[in-house]
Amino acid sequence: MGAGGGVQEEEKKKPRIVATYFRLLRYARPYWHKAVVVLALVLVAALLQVLPMQFIGVFIDELKVAEVSSSQPAPAAGAKFTRSQMPIAEPMRHIAERVHDRWLPDVNKAFVLVLVLAGGFFCLQVIQAVMSVIRGFIMADLGQRLIRDMRREVYEHMQRLSLSYFEERKTGDIMSRIVNDVNSLEQVILGPVIQFTTDIFRFAWILYFCLTWDWKLTVLGLVVAPALLGSTAVFGLFIRRAFRILREKVGDLNALVQDNISGIRVIMGFSRERHEAERFGEKNDENYRQNVKIGKMFTGFHEIIGTINVTGMILCLTYGGYQVVNGRISTGTFIVFLPYIQMLYGPITGLTRFYSMIQRAVASVERVFDIIDTEPEIQDAPDAIALDDVRGAVEFRNVSFSYANGIPVLKDISLEAEPGQMIAFVGPSGAGKTTITNLIPRFYDPTAGSVFLDGHDLRKIKLTSIRKRMAMVLQEPFLFNESVKDNIAYGRLDATDDEITAAARAANAHEFIVDLPEGYDTVIGERGVKLSGGQKQRLSIARAILADPRILILDEATSSVDTETEILIQNAIHRLVKNRTTFVIAHRLSTVQNADQIIVLDEGRVVERGTHEELLKNGTLYRRLYEMQFRLGDSAVRPEPAEDTSEPDIEPPALEAGDQRMF
Repeated sequence: MGAGGGVQEEEKKKPRIVATYFRLLRYARPYWHKAVVVLALVLVAALLQVLPMQFIGVFIDELKVAEVSSSQPAPAAGAKFTRSQMPIAEPMRHIAERVHDRWLPDVNKAFVLVLVLAGGFFCLQVIQAVMSVIRGFIMADLGQRLIRDMRREVYEHMQRLSLSYFEERKTGDIMSRIVNDVNSLEQVILGPVIQFTTDIFRFAWILYFCLTWDWKLTVLGLVVAPALLGSTAVFGLFIRRAFRILREKVGDLNALVQDNISGIRVIMGFSRERHEAERFGEKNDENYRQNVKIGKMFTGFHEIIGTINVTGMILCLTYGGYQVVNGRISTGTFIVFLPYIQMLYGPITGLTRFYSMIQRAVASVERVFDIIDTEPEIQDAPDAIALDDVRGAVEFRNVSFSYANGIPVLKDISLEAEPGQMIAFVGPSGAGKTTITNLIPRFYDPTAGSVFLDGHDLRKIKLTSIRKRMAMVLQEPFLFNESVKDNIAYGRLDATDDEITAAARAANAHEFIVDLPEGYDTVIGERGVKLSGGQKQRLSIARAILADPRILILDEATSSVDTETEILIQNAIHRLVKNRTTFVIAHRLSTVQNADQIIVLDEGRVVERGTHEELLKNGTLYRRLYEMQFRLGDSAVRPEPAEDTSEPDIEPPALEAGDQRMF
């Protein structure tokens, strides 16, 4: 989905920031006790951040008192002089007097007060540093817990989504949402929220002190507050949309990189490195331009805020200076008052900073919630049952199917497969062969009609009951970037090493596995890149053998391998299909000559059905396809016996007594 589409979707939904934010807060609910500790530390820290300025103010006032006392024994009549009005002034004087009387009787009282103020200032800084470290430790742990929990929820929900969800979206964009966008959770809940909470508490403390000293000067300093809030609101209207576009462009860039890495062999094979570099350059430039645009918006906004702040300070300087000259407030109090007024602006501008970070994070988190809020198209019915024992009888009853575009792919399909039978699907490309096999494990539900397993509608059976007794061997097998053993054991996670080896022997894979550098512990690379096509196919067959499915789906596994490898794979498949209901998508018709029933599809309909001999004798499309392959000299089109009575090349040991997996 492009950036424009994402913005249009956003404009339609108009999700509220507050609702999104409170939804995020639920991730912090399990750790509320940690949050309470952090908030308590924030409350105390806010006061500790305010008090040091008062120490400086008292220090200045007391120095002035000492200066006046030493040069002029008695103040002149009518002199304008005011002692410090700050709350800490009197406690500090009291402490200084006790220190002077008990320990320093020969030292000047004013100097003792200076020492007490310096010691108090130092103690405040130490306490503040200790509390900051404690708060930082808690926040680091809490932040990573929130990220972990949200990413786990998103990933687990993604595992439940239907196949169609992934077919309609770019892999790189999904990855970007799960990895990059989830990180915004910490940005929106912890850092900004804690800072904003600190600002609010500090604002309350400062406002209390300022109103106590001079309420008129305080009100004058806050005259510019509406302008600050108004600017914030206007800025927020633009920045959220800008960040949403940026996230879309980052997703597009990730998707392109992921496609290029996955398709690097094709890129090299067609010498398209320059072309891909240009494509990447275009996406990278779009990302660059959007970031520059956001940077310009922030720069302009910060300058506007700065100008408003300076205006407020000028008003305070003018009126505050008048108050000092007239002796209504002390010099030290006024010197503290000015930065206090500036600190009052902090929470207001902090609101701007908090709001912009919320905007940025919400734009990301909404993309994550888009995954969480997506309901799986395929899910268990409320009254779904669990099948403990699956025989493998499958029936299609008047099944039709269309994808999201509404174009019919299957039209009124009916067929039956008895347990242990092999059903082959053949037909031209686009006839619906893959689609019909996708309905068996219920990757999709029919648009009309029903698919039955052992007499039960698939929609009335729990998905786990259906899929845990099925296995698929695809034309292009998918292997994980893990060891050979791990890939085979994916068929049954609790399998022993002996069972894994036996499955590999049955798949004719053991001999090449033991020749690998680390044998079964060899890591095979992404998608099994370190193996040949035939080796990957045999590992996928071993995985299916180990799973011991009752129903097996085979997408022609030998269409792109050499003759020798084909024979090995065919022998492995011969063992795999015994006593299992098997559905085969046939590209080489010679490989399904022994099928119990061959279904010929054309344009989504069953046009012919029967055995190989029946279709060669009475069929039209099947005979034409068969003769076409024969005339083209397909090496796979060769006579084969009706039944393979020869012994397998490798007879593996039984996995366990009475086990039917090895043949």
